[in-house]
Amino acid sequence: MRARLAAAGLVAVGVLLMANPLYLPVPIGDPDPAYTHTVRPVESGSPVAGIETPDVGNGTAAGVVDYDDLDPAARAAFDRALDAETGFGVEDPDDRVDSLSYPTDPTLGDGLLVVEYEGARYEFWTRTVEREPGAVVAQRIAVQPVAFLAGFVAVLAAAALGVRGRSEGTGERRRR
Repeated sequence: MRARLAAAGLVAVGVLLMANPLYLPVPIGDPDPAYTHTVRPVESGSPVAGIETPDVGNGTAAGVVDYDDLDPAARAAFDRALDAETGFGVEDPDDRVDSLSYPTDPTLGDGLLVVEYEGARYEFWTRTVEREPGAVVAQRIAVQPVAFLAGFVAVLAAAALGVRGRSEGTGERRRR
């Protein structure tokens, strides 16, 4: 009887530990925002590749910003992002460019600009990325896998107890 109770307890604990992705990670603190800047050429699969609107009078299409029309801080951010292959990020809100917007989900004109520079068009993305606090990342990397494995071992132990209990029970019946 004790083996059955122990096996049932191990199964319950094991299932709860294996289901930890449902209740972990526990949010600890506020998300830590970063502000990213990315530049890449407009290509055929680009979300802005179809911007071919009529000329608005200054030689550029509507929805397209000429590099020279960007304010100096935005030009500097564009140049820095263009030079860096993967763009760059800043963490301090004071380091953002005032003339640019930083939405979490950029759309054309709000976090996504098409910049005409040296005869080519570039996508200039600025966005806010909310990163999880370090404690939450630690839960995802260490606590969740360890808890899942402990739960799996508990279920295996319960199965071993059940098999052992049956084999002992069968042996007792044979002796009688």
